[in-house]
Amino acid sequence: MYEVTYSGRVIDWLRDLVTRNRGRAPELIAVIREIDRRLRIYPQFGQPLRDLSARRAQLWVATVPPLVIQYVVVEGDESGVGRKVLVARPPTILAGSGIV
Repeated sequence: MYEVTYSGRVIDWLRDLVTRNRGRAPELIAVIREIDRRLRIYPQFGQPLRDLSARRAQLWVATVPPLVIQYVVVEGDESGVGRKVLVARPPTILAGSGIV
């Protein structure tokens, strides 16, 4: 499993998203939970964008409609110790999704 860390900015943005879209809050909460579940178990469900200068780290992008999220996957050492996912940028909303 990967340790997942979200920046305060991301957490605030997600809370605000759910608040702004109260009528779709259950759907959005389910999407947020699904993203978190995938990031913890298999963050490579998305597409790699580029290798980063940090050893064994890559920038990834993934979509769980209606959200698109970018995150960094750090593979840790050769034995898998230190595997992390870092989410520092708030997700974007897919156009035409009806989410504001």
